[in-house]
Amino acid sequence: MIDVSIGYLPLTDSATLIAAAEFGFAEKEGLRLNLQRELSWATLRDRLAVGHIDAAHFLAPLAIATSLGMGQLRRELKVVFVLNANGNALTVSPALAREIAAVGEGALDHAQASAQALGALVATRKASGARPLTFASTFPFSSHTFLLRKFLALGGVDPDRDVEIVVVPPPYMVDCVDKGLIDGFCVGSPWNSLAVDQGKGVILALGSEIVPEAVEKVLAIPADAELLRNGVGEKLIRALAAAASFVEDPANREPVARALGARFEVSADVVMRTLSGELVMDAAGRRRASPAFIRFAGGALNRPDPATGAMLCAEMAGAGQLISNETVERAAAAVFDPALYDRALT
Repeated sequence: MIDVSIGYLPLTDSATLIAAAEFGFAEKEGLRLNLQRELSWATLRDRLAVGHIDAAHFLAPLAIATSLGMGQLRRELKVVFVLNANGNALTVSPALAREIAAVGEGALDHAQASAQALGALVATRKASGARPLTFASTFPFSSHTFLLRKFLALGGVDPDRDVEIVVVPPPYMVDCVDKGLIDGFCVGSPWNSLAVDQGKGVILALGSEIVPEAVEKVLAIPADAELLRNGVGEKLIRALAAAASFVEDPANREPVARALGARFEVSADVVMRTLSGELVMDAAGRRRASPAFIRFAGGALNRPDPATGAMLCAEMAGAGQLISNETVERAAAAVFDPALYDRALT
């Protein structure tokens, strides 16, 4: 067996990695995946950059930021596999949810209505001199940041002036909103559902309602890694492709939910809801269904596409994180490299 070490965060979108390790897909390719759980994206990024792990479950925009050396050590990376699309949600404290609901009837019924009600509330608070609301994203270079900004903009809220946006690691989101350190957060599942189950949060909007096909997590490998040239990478891609199809199949949700729940130390029932897209929105049991809430396979979803890198570069520029030009856009596009994927699966 060939050992491959991969870092990950406890999120539903790591399901393909966990399934590859636990349901025989890696073993079939002669691989033993050593999955190493981390708490924050910063730690995971640094461990990948200095070579403590071979590959990482990674935020798609962070792969670009790391390759460009944006505010950190520069380490050129290659995205060799897209792990999922969507899977995020925006959650607020029960107290803020009550204020939003009081703005008008139906304010909690769908994303657009919630955003507009939140916008009205933010404007009222601003006029009265109240403190700005504080929202958390998992990392600056993340789809969560972009989704949060888009949601706020739907309600006419300027994310740079009208509210404060801070960074909190996913496993700490629920505790932070419970202690009043933040008013809401955008994070991947299952942490939104866990907040609801504990009575500490109300889900306002699903990421799939704001951006239907957002590339979310990827597998990132250093561009100079032997893994890309010694034939092991192809084995890894084949294992992940098989595992992704397994996770995507509704017939396999129960064993996948149990495996993830055991890894994350949360109820398998919570994970099951996130896999199915049948979300419980609040403690009263209000539900919302989104079949595309999270997707792991299908069509060309798993294949890295340079166009995705260019699109994310534009998102980062729109958020004021970089100044885009032809050179930067070309470098961002090159991070999403389909070469290994194509060699492995053709």
